[in-house]
Amino acid sequence: MAHKIRSLISSKVVQALESLPSRGKEVKASAVLPYIQVDPQTSQPPEFRVSLRDLYQRSIISSDGHKELVKVGSSLVERFETDPSIPAVYIRQTRADIRLNFKVNSSQLVSDVVKAVTERPINFWRKSGLVSLLPPQRVVVEYSSPNIAKPFHVGHLRSTIIGSFVANINQAVGHEVIRINFLGDWGTQFGLLKYGYDHQNLTASDLEEDAIAKLHRAYVWANQRAAEDPTVAQTARETFTRMEEGHPGELSAWETFRTMSIRDLRRVYARLNVTFDEYHGESMYPKDACRRVLKDMERSGLIRTAGDGRKVYQVSPGHEVTVEKSDGSTLYLTRDVAAAEERFKQYGFTQMYYVVENGQSDHFSALFSILAALGHPWADCLTHIKFGRVRGMSSRKGTAVGLEDLLDGARQLMGHRQDLAKTTKREARLSSDTAEELAVSSVIVGDLKQRRQRDYEFSWDKALQATGDTGVKLQYTHCRLVSLEQNCGVQYRPGGSTAALVEPMALALVKEIARFDEVLVETYHELEACVMLAYLFRLCSVTNAAFKQLQIKGAQQEVAEARLALFLAARHTLAAGMTILGLRPMQHM
Repeated sequence: MAHKIRSLISSKVVQALESLPSRGKEVKASAVLPYIQVDPQTSQPPEFRVSLRDLYQRSIISSDGHKELVKVGSSLVERFETDPSIPAVYIRQTRADIRLNFKVNSSQLVSDVVKAVTERPINFWRKSGLVSLLPPQRVVVEYSSPNIAKPFHVGHLRSTIIGSFVANINQAVGHEVIRINFLGDWGTQFGLLKYGYDHQNLTASDLEEDAIAKLHRAYVWANQRAAEDPTVAQTARETFTRMEEGHPGELSAWETFRTMSIRDLRRVYARLNVTFDEYHGESMYPKDACRRVLKDMERSGLIRTAGDGRKVYQVSPGHEVTVEKSDGSTLYLTRDVAAAEERFKQYGFTQMYYVVENGQSDHFSALFSILAALGHPWADCLTHIKFGRVRGMSSRKGTAVGLEDLLDGARQLMGHRQDLAKTTKREARLSSDTAEELAVSSVIVGDLKQRRQRDYEFSWDKALQATGDTGVKLQYTHCRLVSLEQNCGVQYRPGGSTAALVEPMALALVKEIARFDEVLVETYHELEACVMLAYLFRLCSVTNAAFKQLQIKGAQQEVAEARLALFLAARHTLAAGMTILGLRPMQHM
């Protein structure tokens, strides 16, 4: 959040580059700015750095090798114009890189960082040059995508949590984001569901409560009957055929199933702090829409008819995919092509993300290949956000459960631990809200803390522990900062002096806060929540250490006010990162 000093350094680096005898193409300060970073490795006071290797790889400077980079660095140091804001610059060498380090005016850095955050706490990072350099985009994110009339299983949890984060980080950097839940709401299984619904004499009023659970029981019952009696499956297929043909009675029942299911899903999503702008579904792309796709592909010579009557598309030599079955029925792939075309027509997106597990890589390779072959230039704007599988996310008894059962069990366990904790305030103990929020935070952080493409083993004991890098740690630190503001005996004074913040511990905390926009942009580019989480855990550690050394009560008024402003900046920074990850920062626990 030190955009003033970062901008000044980048301008002076460009000035030094322009004075080199072997200067190359003209370089703008905005090209250098993204590579000016707070040095997290230096001791106090804080310093900034730039990697000459990074500048070389981006063709900002030229070099024939490591030794040449040393010469370039030495020349830049000689030509760099120091001033009171940046009093010194020097070279730091490693075996892999040459860096320029910049000593900066600590009091100016402290003032800039604390004021930038506290004066604009909701979106303080938007003023950062690192963020403003990102071109605005219109982004569609498809995630979660459960089947209607089925319990929300933990198998959909990773797509939901990661997808929400992807949408949040894009929104945080200023992009327009459309969040889509593409429901599995079409297919022969709804013929079976309708059979079970009718033969168990269910009505719409029966679905006013626990609709998904009741519909699922009806579906399971019908499935069991179909296994015993082939005519049940035939009846289900005929029912779905009437649905595809637009039969009012069948569609009315299906619409009831869909509406009630979405209502129940919204309740689950609310617990996870997840929202959507649109609930789409496969039902939006019936036979007619798929026929249009197939005709376009045929006109372009993209499909052939296999010996068994299937229509297939060649993704690559030796790899073909079916786009229409031999009986003329369509497939998920064809509907996805139709959906992508419709979304571009409706939203004009510049980027669309599909947040789906690793196992669907072949599907998306085929989808993107078809769209490119159809001549859509925006096919390059589509990205499959892959993630690994989670093992061990079951009930405490070891059996697989739906997500709500899992969250309920976690809340009860957290509530029990909360009751045993000496630090739990009485008013928090009387409500289940605290235990609920901690349980949800534990699930989200437990999922996001590792690289998303890795499979991992989930452990309730680790996720819910009060120590270590967990969701509980983040919430605890935030609550502690809120409590400090409320009980320190000093009022925050906007625009107050920060000159008293000279202690090494205060500078260490300022340095961490100043790194937020760097971490935000890195997280955005990598779409890896673990990058932000690692930063937030470090911020919590430094903040908790600062609690011990930077006392507010008993300090002189000017010192107390400055320290309060610093802790307030730390809280806003922590809350911003937590919100991007999908957490709701708590006020007490």
